[in-house]
Amino acid sequence: MASRHRVWRLSGGSVLAAAPWVVIFSGVLALAVLLAVTLWATLRPDPDVARNAGGAEIFTPARPGAVASGSPAVSPPPPRPPAGDAAAGPSARGAVSPAAPAATGTTTAGASPAKSTAATTKPATAATTATATPARDAFAVIRATSSDARKGVAVMAGDEGGTALGPIGPGDWIRYDDVDFGASGPVDFVARLSSGLTGGGSGLVQIRLGSTGATPIGDFAVDNTGGWQSWRSVPGNVSRPTGVHDVYLTFTSAQPSDFVAISWFTFRH
Repeated sequence: MASRHRVWRLSGGSVLAAAPWVVIFSGVLALAVLLAVTLWATLRPDPDVARNAGGAEIFTPARPGAVASGSPAVSPPPPRPPAGDAAAGPSARGAVSPAAPAATGTTTAGASPAKSTAATTKPATAATTATATPARDAFAVIRATSSDARKGVAVMAGDEGGTALGPIGPGDWIRYDDVDFGASGPVDFVARLSSGLTGGGSGLVQIRLGSTGATPIGDFAVDNTGGWQSWRSVPGNVSRPTGVHDVYLTFTSAQPSDFVAISWFTFRH
């Protein structure tokens, strides 16, 4: 029993004596592995850097935006468009320019504005009530030059510093719109006129309502008064029209020369 006990002690002592060397060897091995990993990480080639035949480094980033450490920045190539999309660049076949947004009331500088096809409409204006032209009073003095229309008649100097229409010849006419004869109508007519007609001729002034072809409601003859500025008031008989009418003065004569000038006229009760 005693010898067996000694063997156990000797075996146990050997184990205890070898333990420090195991620890040291393990540490050395771990350190060597760490140094090897560090050295491999330091000396391994950069995948982003390639070398040409002369050993010079060529920077070829493997991914967009990647730049080799310590090297100047290199712009990454543009991404390749996916199949089926329009190619980048104005000269690419099949490239389609995006439609410009329609702008209201604005145009791009240097570009011609698009023509408008919309129909242009005038702005609405407020409705106005038509104002009736007041009728002329048949029994007041009507200046000859206040006519609304006339044919073949000129304006000349009249009596008392005024103006007149004339000289007037056969086929001429004068129109006065909206002459009001009232409810009873006139009994006669008077005109302020002159005549420079020579050779013993004469002419006829006729009064018509509504048109130059209407039946005359009155007339009076005119002969030489002593000159175109020798004015005379000449009366004439008329029927008794009532109401409002357009009055025409028409002129006829057996000879072709001008035979009368008129400064004013009026109807009398």
